[in-house]
Amino acid sequence: MKNLRCNWLKFLSDDDVHKIDEASRRVLSEVGVRLEDTELTEKLMDKGCTNNNGRVQFPSEIIDVALAALPNEIVFGSRSGDKLHIKDGSVATHTGGSIPYLYDLETGLKRNATLVDLEDMIRLMNQLEHLSMCGAVVMPQDVPVGISEVIQIATKLRIGQKPGAGSAVSNSVQARYVAELYQTMVNVVDHIYQYPIMSIGISPESPLYFPKDIVGVMKALISVGIPTISLVAPILGFTAPMTISGGLTQMNACLLAYAVISQEINPSTPVIYGARLAVANMRTASSVWGVPEVGIIGACSVQLARHYGLPSDVYGYSSSSCVHDTQLGAETSVNGLLPLLAGANIISGFGSFGSAFMSSFEDLVFDNEIFAMHLRVAQGVKVDTDHLAVDVIGNAMNGKDYFLQEHTIKHLRTGELYQPKVGLYGLFKQWEDEGALDMAERARDEVKSLLASHRDVPLPDEVEREFRRIIKAAEEELS
Repeated sequence: MKNLRCNWLKFLSDDDVHKIDEASRRVLSEVGVRLEDTELTEKLMDKGCTNNNGRVQFPSEIIDVALAALPNEIVFGSRSGDKLHIKDGSVATHTGGSIPYLYDLETGLKRNATLVDLEDMIRLMNQLEHLSMCGAVVMPQDVPVGISEVIQIATKLRIGQKPGAGSAVSNSVQARYVAELYQTMVNVVDHIYQYPIMSIGISPESPLYFPKDIVGVMKALISVGIPTISLVAPILGFTAPMTISGGLTQMNACLLAYAVISQEINPSTPVIYGARLAVANMRTASSVWGVPEVGIIGACSVQLARHYGLPSDVYGYSSSSCVHDTQLGAETSVNGLLPLLAGANIISGFGSFGSAFMSSFEDLVFDNEIFAMHLRVAQGVKVDTDHLAVDVIGNAMNGKDYFLQEHTIKHLRTGELYQPKVGLYGLFKQWEDEGALDMAERARDEVKSLLASHRDVPLPDEVEREFRRIIKAAEEELS
């Protein structure tokens, strides 16, 4: 990952952040959250929380203790041996998840996603330079629903060579089997508990509700050291106030409660501030993920996460468009760039469009290319003796052409100027000579080239056998 300028974009002033923090703490201390777990409720009460008519109320002191104990950085490991350091001043990316439909790579027609699609998409992810973490971007429709999340994560662990993200677990039984899969990977990845190899999303319900099953998911995953993304996803006007600042306050309160509960389950497991405050079409009550508020909310959430010293994971690379068109490019560009300029640690959404109902192989390549442009923007302009180039200008005035100077070659090779990998990098005549392909056609060719060159790295036989045993057990219990 390349370092960023760190002169972050701020939608919220320092006073705004303070007001949202103060309002969130009031919600937690005066209103509270519904927590359906007697054991955790009693432990939290022993530490100073109160139980008022079934709602656990959190005093500020308990929140501060939990935040102080949670790490503000995470180093992920991977099967390839590479490490991914999530920290301030750098940015990582991962896919969206649980998308049911995709456009077929050969026919271009919409169809249900399959397990083979997921496998091939992970192979593609392994080779995309700017996609930091592999995930289950599509939800295969040809596997038993009851164990779909187990199979998705097992597939990622089998094929993915990067750290994992973009997957969520929605019930405690599947979470138990996912924890078994994760622990089995100890035989493949060294130091898995020092350098976790994936994060998993967990979604409390809105407003401010931790049902028994979700708490069970938290216990199963957090207890074995898997970093979790607190995917708090209220919808403005439906499960949160209509105003953005009101929605941020409710979401933030739930995220703070999540951090306290996680720290109580396992103090050493990182929590990622996974803001997913959503915007809806008020005529249809459906969430839409292409409007500019998606980027604004992501950028504001980054500021809140930094205020608490928690790593941020926000949505951005998304669109409401359902096809590969200019709307897709415009919305993805805006909503991905804003949180990046705000200093997001992780940005989600690669491969997701149609308001998270559609995916495609080509869109993974699109988003990789768009992020490369955004990354160049976020790096800004470097001003030092070498880059000011006074001697180079003098050499040119003395007859040494810029193009022939070592300074030009050095900075061409180190990325002073962005060069697209898939998009056209020339003029109209070159475009005609290369077949007059549009961006979708270029992306399709890139997908096919990368898939043809990919080579799987199989898991050891004993790990594969254990995976099969775990999946079979899950199927017998849940199907």
